[in-house]
Amino acid sequence: MNEQQNQRKMRSLERHQYIIDYLKTHKSVDVSFLSTELSVSEVTVRKDLEKLERDKWLVRSHGGAVLNENLFVEPSFIEKEDRLTREKSAIAAEAAKLVRDGMVVALSTGTTVSRLAALLKDRSSLTAVTNALNVATELMGYGGIELFLTGGQIRPNTFALIGETAEKSLDGVYTEYVFFGANGFSADEGLTTPSMEEARVVRRLIDNAKHVVALVDHSKFGKAAFYRIVSTERIQTLITDGKAPQDEVDKLRERGIQVIVA
Repeated sequence: MNEQQNQRKMRSLERHQYIIDYLKTHKSVDVSFLSTELSVSEVTVRKDLEKLERDKWLVRSHGGAVLNENLFVEPSFIEKEDRLTREKSAIAAEAAKLVRDGMVVALSTGTTVSRLAALLKDRSSLTAVTNALNVATELMGYGGIELFLTGGQIRPNTFALIGETAEKSLDGVYTEYVFFGANGFSADEGLTTPSMEEARVVRRLIDNAKHVVALVDHSKFGKAAFYRIVSTERIQTLITDGKAPQDEVDKLRERGIQVIVA
């Protein structure tokens, strides 16, 4: 891809982000408005809306688009725990292979991360940092594990600790690896979650880690939630299962991201 193509792609990504951000606030938008604001033709705007509709960010309407309200739907931890148990267990097992005795790791929220935590109980001299009550419950009481739990407000849906207290408690806390999940994932749009507050805490864990590992089962591919945690370029490793779309896996590997298929 030459420099001119890269510039065109970046401009399209910038337009897509503008449209998404606008819809998050205003819920709907007109083609004519976007054409003026973005200084592009209405034909270009319609192509952008078609792409974003395919990625499930919006639903096109006559003369414009409306926000996809499904972005805000989030099953509870209990509801998600019983889904895709074989795939999640396989992903967790691959992730556990990366964790050695004596490491400092961060574990965020999610049912797959919870399964990973359950596999780390036999580690020695392991320091685990988490903002998830369920992860802390899995790891507490084991002599070989030093556990650091953030403070913050509890999100009942995910058992996550969120808010300013959670974020500030991570100041100066650095880890070798961070493991996290997401509600939606695509190579182009990144990893997303319905909760802006939860995304901020996870992003802080990611910013303070040397190596970033996303645990994403096949059901998350091609889906988008309300708020972006991080772009795909921010992760070094993605662990998924054998049902993940091959074209997305290939795209990630072409970008230099390690993909482990459990």
